[in-house]
Amino acid sequence: MHRSRLRRIVVRVVLAAVALVVVLVMAAVGLLVAAPSVAGAPALVRASVAEHHGQLDPPPPPARVADSVTAIEDHFVGGPPGFDIVYGAARYVWTHLVLGRPNQGGSTIAQQLAKRLYTGARTGLGAKLEEIGLALKLELTYSPSQLLSMYLNDDYFGHGAYGVVEAAQTYFGRTPSELSWAQAAMLGGLVQAPSAYDPYAHPVLARQRQLEVIGELQATGVLSPGAARAVEREPLGLVGAPSASSTG
Repeated sequence: MHRSRLRRIVVRVVLAAVALVVVLVMAAVGLLVAAPSVAGAPALVRASVAEHHGQLDPPPPPARVADSVTAIEDHFVGGPPGFDIVYGAARYVWTHLVLGRPNQGGSTIAQQLAKRLYTGARTGLGAKLEEIGLALKLELTYSPSQLLSMYLNDDYFGHGAYGVVEAAQTYFGRTPSELSWAQAAMLGGLVQAPSAYDPYAHPVLARQRQLEVIGELQATGVLSPGAARAVEREPLGLVGAPSASSTG
């Protein structure tokens, strides 16, 4: 009797899991069909880059910056297309429905790019579903390196700096390829909240965020424990604080 009951429980769990997978697949297909085309994403990024600092074709971000942002913002970049979207959607459902914070969590790099290029400041469940559909299309259309390049060349880093080229110059007086690991980690931490982690206005918080990025770089295997400790000791080398008129 006990074994029979256990078998029934197992069967129900398996059937529930299969049903959940079917529902998720159907939902993903529906979102893909409903979402508009993302073929023009690179052109939108180029137009935004040209608007902000006149550079039509910025170079791909160097590995140190890309690795820093990936480590702290989206662990699943480079994995199966759509897997990170499912993870991000689950985070959104948890924060939106369970914790009651509809604007918190659930944003992967593809979703953030979709929001920046297409859905803008719109909020609510409808906008979030459209964002997820667009993010799925972005991941199925472009490679992880292309998505990262679009994201980093159009994102805001604070002090009027749009894109990693301007950010590297604004904070360190360098090109992106010249950045040290310590500097790349700080820029990677800025992406989430440039004002909150501003190294001029909030140096303690900026340092804490930088250490968090370095910790994730170690956890993901990009840096060895010894290399991570060495990066933590590297001087940041900030240039003079930008003027108030450039804070953006």
